[in-house]
Amino acid sequence: MLDSKVINYFFKQAEIGDWDKINFFEIEKILNLKRKSLKSTLNDKVFFLSYYDRIIDKKVINSVSKDDFESSTIEEIIQEYIMNKLDYMNEYKYAISNIINFYLNNPKFFLISLQSTKKSIYFLLSNFSFSQNAIKKKLLEKSLLILFLIAFKKWLYEDSTNNISFALIDKGIKRIKKSTSLFEAIKKN
Repeated sequence: MLDSKVINYFFKQAEIGDWDKINFFEIEKILNLKRKSLKSTLNDKVFFLSYYDRIIDKKVINSVSKDDFESSTIEEIIQEYIMNKLDYMNEYKYAISNIINFYLNNPKFFLISLQSTKKSIYFLLSNFSFSQNAIKKKLLEKSLLILFLIAFKKWLYEDSTNNISFALIDKGIKRIKKSTSLFEAIKKN
């Protein structure tokens, strides 16, 4: 796992517009790292946001307490998860936006990012148990993936209060619950 100084370096370079100038040899030299440690974690820069996404996911899951799981509805837990994820990413919002803009025409980046976000939703839902209806589980995963992607797009370009994206998440979860029976297939572990 990469430490925070490497993550900070990547994001700092992205924030100042030098994302395209980053190379692994330079990072290893500046941060006094061994080549194998960096290369074993990241295949290349395209995978960086996916790696960061996994770190944030673990942080968000750890932030939802056992009391939250016991006292909140499933919808509230999912909503808190998505909102917390965006909150934790606020620190590097401008850099994330620059990275996404840099890869605007790179299908590999978007496939990796989509796969990472899909794993993130799956990671969240793995904290619950489902009835035997596998179709409802898949539909819920897809619905939450779409909701997260829409909220993420709003989040990228709004101020740090995140009010618009949070309202969108709240409205989206309520709409999924009202118009479908997808949440009926899910239970707390």
